[in-house]
Amino acid sequence: MVLIATSAQAQNKRHIIPRDSITDKYTYQAVSDMIDADKEHLRGRLEKWIKQNYNPEERQYASSKQDGDSYTMHDREALPGTARKYIEYDLTVDIKDNRYRYKLTHLEYIAVGKYPLEDKMATDKRSDLEDIHTICTRIIASLDAAMKKGDDW
Repeated sequence: MVLIATSAQAQNKRHIIPRDSITDKYTYQAVSDMIDADKEHLRGRLEKWIKQNYNPEERQYASSKQDGDSYTMHDREALPGTARKYIEYDLTVDIKDNRYRYKLTHLEYIAVGKYPLEDKMATDKRSDLEDIHTICTRIIASLDAAMKKGDDW
């Protein structure tokens, strides 16, 4: 009976971070509400945000690439605290007139080794998962704020 309770408790920890319903991978994804901006305005906002947040000259692991209306950024962020723990991720943003969508995927936990977050060797420590969730939601909130702001003051 204790073994079943422990297993259920470990599974509950994993519900902190959302999973893709098709791939079952940890994924943050959404499509924006309608925005009063055409594709070119959204492209400008996104490119400015990318330069501010994914500058490889300022951030060792940061990179970005563009393929048409799709942008993919990669980076690594440290979890708060004294231990050397990191989360590495890819963020893909697709734009079109009046909308954008994002997918934050390929979450990898880095401590003693580097593991996909889904891997059983990655952390089951609730505080690590909460810290990862905080980092990911901060990234998304920053993206949303940049994409939804008006160009005029």
